[in-house]
Amino acid sequence: MNNIFKKQHILLVLIIIFGMVSSFAQTKKPSKPKVKKPVTQVSSNGLLYKISGKTLAKPSYLYGTVHIICPVDMFAMDKLSNYFDQTEGLILELDMDDAEVMKKMATALNMPEGKNLKELLTPEKYAKVDEMFKSVFGVPVEALKAFSPMGLSVIISTSPKSIGCQTPASYEGKFIEMATKAKKDIEGLESVEVQIATLAKTPIEKQAEDLYKLSTDPQKAFSQFKDLISSYKLQDSEKLFETMTKLSAEDPEAMTNLLDERNADWIPKIETAIAEKSRFIAVGGGHLGGKTGVVKLLRKQGYTVTAIKF
Repeated sequence: MNNIFKKQHILLVLIIIFGMVSSFAQTKKPSKPKVKKPVTQVSSNGLLYKISGKTLAKPSYLYGTVHIICPVDMFAMDKLSNYFDQTEGLILELDMDDAEVMKKMATALNMPEGKNLKELLTPEKYAKVDEMFKSVFGVPVEALKAFSPMGLSVIISTSPKSIGCQTPASYEGKFIEMATKAKKDIEGLESVEVQIATLAKTPIEKQAEDLYKLSTDPQKAFSQFKDLISSYKLQDSEKLFETMTKLSAEDPEAMTNLLDERNADWIPKIETAIAEKSRFIAVGGGHLGGKTGVVKLLRKQGYTVTAIKF
């Protein structure tokens, strides 16, 4: 396996699992950004929400992202910047203040010591997985033996065949660039240890079986990603949540671990942050909708959370 392939797909795995980017561009000291007054179009549901009311001195904004997406499918950032510029700080899912974050993230994707995929699967199932990697990437799965089965699943799910482009983009990466240029604070709702612990809830044996299931019909996963993007482009967090729920119907426990529990943990942290100053909060779009989504949880706490079409 060549180094370009390896570096590219390690980065993609990190983006899709943790919703972050692996590097930050250094920029020159900018002039003070001009704040444009946006035209607000109120809707019942959206991807962008204004958080106001209660005792907030200034409103904050909540935006649902897709962690990895083709540039052609992204919304124009100048429309979002109108709202971003009104805030005083950026909040993402992950705390990037720790200089060891990327090292810890990469370690989290490693196959546990003493384990290997050949022992986790029958010869027949292993052969099927190997066939998938040769078909998608032209390399045997053995070339990626350092990755856990979950990491291997994500590598397939973030392949150009799945996403639909060779060079994907990240909303989080764009927001980080904007915050850096404007010298705004960047904070996280949870540590990398919390996200690693969330991933660790899935036993290695189940990860291996899930990888095998993926290998029986990888085209299905590619189609599902396209369905997800189509729902996302509707700017409706509830429809996006419904789509994610349908796609995860075979593994409802994963939805609980990855969404419900984390949403509940985030609310007090969001409340503390937006009480201090206005924030632009960007988290995966799947966290916004549903009965236990961030939008409804914030409303239960007494905030006015208004959807905005942009």
